Amino acid sequence: MMTCRHYFTLPWDPRATDGSIWPEGGAMLIRMGKHDYLLAGSGVVIDFKTRTEKQQESKKKLGEDGFAEAGSTSQSSAARFTGSRLGLLSVDEVTIDNQGQILFLRRDNGDQSHQGRHARISVGEWKILHIQLYEY
Repeated sequence: MMTCRHYFTLPWDPRATDGSIWPEGGAMLIRMGKHDYLLAGSGVVIDFKTRTEKQQESKKKLGEDGFAEAGSTSQSSAARFTGSRLGLLSVDEVTIDNQGQILFLRRDNGDQSHQGRHARISVGEWKILHIQLYEY
């Protein structure tokens, strides 16, 4: 299951809450294989979860950083989770040449993927990302 949102739904960009109108964003996601996608666009954030993972996520209260809310007295969410999960194996910025071949430009690191939680393209940037997932 994929969740696609506007880039300004991320809590750390000050333009999200400065009172201005959010610029339009959009993307196209192309599935190339079971865990292999191309994302092209601007101003988007996407995350991938198994159906079980998504159902269990909706039952817990999360803080703005995506972790369980601070001060919780219950066990950690990881200890209670059952079933398989999806993770980001890699997020690479790519380009497509005139012959239709995907050419690698650079790999996003943990800062860009929020330590593997999502793939994102900032507002005002136009990119193509090659996203590979793994199941664990």
